[in-house]
Amino acid sequence: MMVQQFKVEKEKIIVRTLSPIVVYSTLLRPDGRKYTCYFQPGEPDYDFLIENNLRKKYKAFYGQKAPAGEVKVKKLGRIKLNVVYYKNTVIKGYSGKLELTGPKELLQMAVDAGLGNKNSQGFGCVELLSR
Repeated sequence: MMVQQFKVEKEKIIVRTLSPIVVYSTLLRPDGRKYTCYFQPGEPDYDFLIENNLRKKYKAFYGQKAPAGEVKVKKLGRIKLNVVYYKNTVIKGYSGKLELTGPKELLQMAVDAGLGNKNSQGFGCVELLSR
C-alpha cells in the first residue's frame, strides 16, 4: 500500500472522489420531527455547505479563523449518486470528478481531511488530479 501527500499550490484544483461526498442539512418537519436533506454538486446550497464545513475543519485543526474567499465546486462530467446503508441509516453521497476553486489553505484542507460530512465514516475522500 502506498500513501501520498498532495500539496495544493494554486487556487484551482481538480479532484476525483475515492469515496462519495456527503453534504446535507437536518431540517424540521411541521410536526417537529427531523429529516435529512441531501445536496448534490450544482445545487444552490452545495458550495455554501462545502465551504462552511471546510472552515470548521480549518478552525478545529489550526485554532484560528480560515482565510477569506469563497470555495466553489464545479462538476466535471457525470456525477454518480451513491446510496449507502450505514448503521441503519440511508446516506446519499455523490462521486466523480470536480473542479474546486478557493483559498489554497481550504483546498488543502479538502484534500487532507476530506470534503463534506461524515469523513470519519470514510466519506468525502478525494485525490488531487491536477494542480
